[in-house]
Amino acid sequence: MVSTATAPAKIILLGEHFCVHGSPALSMAVNLHAKVKVKDWNQKGLYILSKNFEVEGIYRDGEYFDLKGGLTGKKILNPVRLAVEEVLKYSKHSIEGLKVEVDSKIPVGVGFGSSAAISVSTIMAVAQHLGLNLSRKEICRLAYASERYVHFNPSGVDQTTSTYGGIILYKLGSPIQSLKLQKQPIFVVGNTGIRRITGKFVKKVDKLKRERKKLVESMLETAEKIVLEAVKALKNGDWDKLGSLMDENQKILSNIGVSHPKLDLLINAAKNAGALGAKLTGGGGGGCMIALVKPKEWLKVAQAIRNVGGEVYKVKTDWVGVKTISD
Repeated sequence: MVSTATAPAKIILLGEHFCVHGSPALSMAVNLHAKVKVKDWNQKGLYILSKNFEVEGIYRDGEYFDLKGGLTGKKILNPVRLAVEEVLKYSKHSIEGLKVEVDSKIPVGVGFGSSAAISVSTIMAVAQHLGLNLSRKEICRLAYASERYVHFNPSGVDQTTSTYGGIILYKLGSPIQSLKLQKQPIFVVGNTGIRRITGKFVKKVDKLKRERKKLVESMLETAEKIVLEAVKALKNGDWDKLGSLMDENQKILSNIGVSHPKLDLLINAAKNAGALGAKLTGGGGGGCMIALVKPKEWLKVAQAIRNVGGEVYKVKTDWVGVKTISD
């Protein structure tokens, strides 16, 4: 029997970095997906392969046996191993042999939450294979180990968005709020092509908070106000207001040093082409930016981003989140 699950990528609309320190964030699941297949394996151990990374290896009795990709392959596969082990530990199951195949269409290291989508879909697929019916809350909790391995001190927003789908208001320690909207915002995503490690920038903001506590606390308050105003703007379909709040958020992110000249280039190009608002999304330091646009302005803004070297994605909201599928 083959058990298969998929989970969506995400973009942070507002509030990244500050949500690690307790402020809320607005996040949206989007229509790029990671798919994971799980089946029994006729040998002892955990055999993992990743199609998109072209790496594979076997974990057996606490050791890693490389089949393709070397030490880099092991680093790529470790979060998947952790996700599998969390499910087995939680369910008190033991399996002699298991094969996990990852096939993700989500660009890596650019702010789409690829690691979270892979972890969440792995957990769902393994759970299905074991006959478990995990709640979404349980899936989010089990995904934390692999996310921490990747991101150092994750807020949890990535795996939560990938698990629940839709547009959510996320705050550490608070119930998830899924937003139901009368009108749907339209975003263009521009990828700088610069891959970066989110954990590096999380540590950078941590350091800034220790060194300039009052300044960062003031920014945290401002960021929270921006996010809560953005919730109202989303519910009211007030895209001009939402765009201006995105611009405010970008200024704060620039001030804490997590933007990048290439990001600024794409953001300015989008704004000059008519975007209502534009900002980085995710960890920063490269990766992706998002631009809020009117329907008739999408092509114009997209072309402006391409003209300055950005790769463009037209994203739609994934309202389902993680799910099992039949191949």
